[in-house]
Amino acid sequence: MRCYKCNSVLSETNFCNSCGTDVTLYKKIVKMSNTYYNMGLAKAKVRDLSGAADLLRRSVRIDKRNVNARNLLGLVYFEMGECVAAFTEWVISKNIKPEKNVADSYLKEVQSNPNKLNLMNQSIKKYNHALEAATQGSTDMAIIQLKKILNMNPNFLKAQQLLALLYMKNDEYDRALKILNKSIRIDVNNTLTLKYIDEINKVKQAKAKAKSKGKAVKKIEKSAVIDGDREALSGNDVIIPKNSYRDVNYGLITFINIVIGIVIGAAMVFFIVTPAKQADVEKEYKDKIESKENQVAMLNISVSELERQVENLIAEKEQLSSELENANNQKVDTEIYDIMLSAIDKYVAKDLVGCADVLYTIDSAKLTSDAMKKMYESLKKASYEKAGEHYNNVAYKAFNSSNYDTAIPAFEKAAVFIPDNVGLWYNMGKCYKAKNGGKNNEKSIACFDKVIELAPDSEHAGWAKHQKK
Repeated sequence: MRCYKCNSVLSETNFCNSCGTDVTLYKKIVKMSNTYYNMGLAKAKVRDLSGAADLLRRSVRIDKRNVNARNLLGLVYFEMGECVAAFTEWVISKNIKPEKNVADSYLKEVQSNPNKLNLMNQSIKKYNHALEAATQGSTDMAIIQLKKILNMNPNFLKAQQLLALLYMKNDEYDRALKILNKSIRIDVNNTLTLKYIDEINKVKQAKAKAKSKGKAVKKIEKSAVIDGDREALSGNDVIIPKNSYRDVNYGLITFINIVIGIVIGAAMVFFIVTPAKQADVEKEYKDKIESKENQVAMLNISVSELERQVENLIAEKEQLSSELENANNQKVDTEIYDIMLSAIDKYVAKDLVGCADVLYTIDSAKLTSDAMKKMYESLKKASYEKAGEHYNNVAYKAFNSSNYDTAIPAFEKAAVFIPDNVGLWYNMGKCYKAKNGGKNNEKSIACFDKVIELAPDSEHAGWAKHQKK
């Protein structure tokens, strides 16, 4: 462990032996950062990339100079297809530790394989096109583009998740689940992937339940129809047996017997058969009413359940559509991405002037993501001062040779990279004045005023005041 002020090796004491700084708190910070790094490393080994990235981000937030954590975080990002974020961490790491840094080998490896770099670049562009197509409702076109992306870059996690989301939107849940299973093998605990899988499982369960209840309703309806087709037994369907004997009494006896039989039969119909028939009819009617009521109740339950499931499915679709729309916020400006890659190439090749020249063309206001902003600032910090010194030297040599046409553009470019350099502004003012025949003009006066503004009590300020006269 080295002192954060003088970079001397620290001993076991709480004070730096070289500069005497109290490093008690600093040691605790480094220890905590290393703890998070070790935890992140453990998660990365079991492919819990989201968990690893979270812990490693905590590590570098606590100790920004923890190059081990930054390098590993870059590897995690790269494995997830987040190459911009990966390059950012490696560039920052190399700025912190220029020598004997594994980040240098990572950057050189990527640079040495231009085909791979080009594929990553093309995959980013195609991802943005697919995202735009999906946002505009061209789902089929977006799906085709995403399939091509995954052929080029199979580990592009965001592309996998977007493709799964589009399949879910089209109710192609089996296809979505197949893609998400691939995603989970890349990052076993990715929150978004797990959320999508959970939603698919819920939808499948709801559909299976609805299908099962639909079959039960049909069975009840069939049973009700069969019961309704049954005819009630009639009380008049009485089998009268034949007499097995011959009645020899004709006349009055016969007549009396007939009358008595009629009376008894009528009485039996009135007192026995009719009430029994009426009771049977009432029971049958009551049973039918009860059966229909149960049937209606079951249907109402099923309809309510199906309506609830439909509402849930509609809500899920709306949520998925919203997520698809919100995914547009993740879109990367491909033009800026290309420029950043070019700047990284020049930085890795140690062409700091070229790196600064490339960065100078970027409109920093268009940098929307934190990763892009961090990379821009890191590259700017590493290259601007060197580039400014280079152009200042070129300008000064041209000025001494009275080559003002070469000197002035070089001075102006140097002023972009090192705007606080007092000597630069003074010499540029003299150059403007010399080109104007030894007379001040608007530009020479502006340069001298800048000198006075930056260092009002310096020798350069006195010289500038003299030059203005």
